[in-house]
Amino acid sequence: MKTAFITGHRCLIQPKAELGINQLTDLAIERGFNCFLSGMAIGTDNKAAQIWSQRGLNWKAIFPCPEQRYGHSLYRKQREKLLATATEVKILYPEYSDGVMQARDQYLVNNSSLGLAVWDGRKNGGTFLTISMARKAKLPVIIFNPKTLEISYEEPLKQLNLFD
Repeated sequence: MKTAFITGHRCLIQPKAELGINQLTDLAIERGFNCFLSGMAIGTDNKAAQIWSQRGLNWKAIFPCPEQRYGHSLYRKQREKLLATATEVKILYPEYSDGVMQARDQYLVNNSSLGLAVWDGRKNGGTFLTISMARKAKLPVIIFNPKTLEISYEEPLKQLNLFD
């Protein structure tokens, strides 16, 4: 199974975000990826889970802590219905504490071979941090910029070994 994770901004312009998430998903599938991880944060993560569910794809919900799974009571039934379509729902820590969101992002990177990002290039926030983790792990990342609607690819540099 080839696994890709998604990261992205909370504030989404719905039609653009949906376009981007679908394009990123299609590109991952073309590369042979057949499992998708969502950190289930508000915005890109949650929208991706909805799209993957609608498309009947194999996806997993990765929550940092129970508080993030259950969230606001207004959305509980809707979220539980969505989670019923996931192949796995994983909660990483028993309760919220400093750093659990970043640990969740590192889990996504550590358990994937490709990063997908809805990212406008800003150099702060959780999306930037997760992309930085993926770069450090030498994962390829496919980026959809919601401002320009452009797709870009970041392939890690292959180090030459003179002794092979």
